[in-house]
Amino acid sequence: MVKDYTSLKNCINYTAIVKTRKKRSAMMNRTCFNLMISLLFTGFFLLPLTASAQGVMRIAAVVNDDVISALDLAQRVRLTIVTSRMQDSPQVRKRLASNILKLMIDERLKAQEAKKLGFGASDDEIKNGLVGYAQSQKIKPEMLVPFLNKIGVDIEVLEDQAIAEITWTKMLTRRGGERTRVSEKEVDDAFAQIQANKGKPEYLYSEIFIPVEAPSQDGAARQMSERLIGHIQNGSPFAALARDFSQSPSAANGGKLGWVQSGSISANIEAALQAIEEGGYSPVLRTQSGYYILQLHKMRISGQEEDDEILDVAQAVLPFAPNMAEDLRNAKRAAARNLAYEAQSCDNLVELAKKIEGGLGSRFANVKLSSMPGDIRTVLKPLRANQITTHEQKNKAVLVLMVCERKPVPKTPDIAKKKRLKQHLRMEKIGRENRRILQRLRRNAFVDIRL
Repeated sequence: MVKDYTSLKNCINYTAIVKTRKKRSAMMNRTCFNLMISLLFTGFFLLPLTASAQGVMRIAAVVNDDVISALDLAQRVRLTIVTSRMQDSPQVRKRLASNILKLMIDERLKAQEAKKLGFGASDDEIKNGLVGYAQSQKIKPEMLVPFLNKIGVDIEVLEDQAIAEITWTKMLTRRGGERTRVSEKEVDDAFAQIQANKGKPEYLYSEIFIPVEAPSQDGAARQMSERLIGHIQNGSPFAALARDFSQSPSAANGGKLGWVQSGSISANIEAALQAIEEGGYSPVLRTQSGYYILQLHKMRISGQEEDDEILDVAQAVLPFAPNMAEDLRNAKRAAARNLAYEAQSCDNLVELAKKIEGGLGSRFANVKLSSMPGDIRTVLKPLRANQITTHEQKNKAVLVLMVCERKPVPKTPDIAKKKRLKQHLRMEKIGRENRRILQRLRRNAFVDIRL
């Protein structure tokens, strides 16, 4: 038995620690796997283990001939808690563990299928994936490893995740065939539809998608979605949760989609978007394929971008203090009116604002009118260069805004628009292919969850 214990410990060390960077693989050595299974059946894991050995050797799940260790799972949970700014408590860790384990099982299935079909990830591709992750977390790439070390997460946790996504994406894009190919006719038809829909709303939004592939999964999927809403309400970034939990192709981009036109999305999703204020998010939304959580960034009228302008703007901000008395608010309003009367130029407005107690002055260059908050956009739209106005944001501040310069946005050639449209249509097809193949892999897989 001592010999078996030593062999098993070496196997797990081989799997969890001694993976070389030249030959990365999520697949466990077959001999070690058989040894583990045989020892499990003989009751080996019922024997007392030291705390450290037990932490390393405990199995969270077996996926075909691959093992997810409890250590791997614990590190992924820790990483999600930190990057999503969740409260770290035993209750939160326990709730997250089951959901994250399901994602890790899918990652193993993806990596196994891609490897079986001959797709791999080069060191440069993995490095680029890690750089992209660091940038998404606003971490300098060279600081990623120190960041992970500080929170107790091994870099291989991210490397394994990157390998699964890189190889899976290669497989989908190169073997999808007709199911992922977008014809020129499809692009032309979609472009004609967009042209016909000018004057209708279009939306810039992000999504978190939790699929429901069978009626038995509905309760768990809804519960997970409701918990994600709770994390958003508690301050977790929407993009971080989308990257960690969404099952849509947009997850890699923090759930963010490009501009989507009315008629190109389902009626219930559009209705939900229309009910959200810019910057807000929806409640859990049930659709035919699963549950969505939506975050609306901007809404505009299609074709409006063709009349868009680029503005240079100066502003003075006179903030209201919490629970400020009305007479003090009136004094702020009077000061704003005086500023608007006295300012002779954009630079002068900024200088005068800084002389007022609590006042802030700043200048913004090359900002698209369409990208500004709706209330600011409405105020600035009729102003010509060097015109000034005041605007009050309820319970926040009174603003003095001056247009320094405005110029039209350069027109985007139709060929560039069609290129972006083709990419969007292809991503939709890849998303459907992703779900189709993953459903098949799940049905045919041997998965044994031990936790």
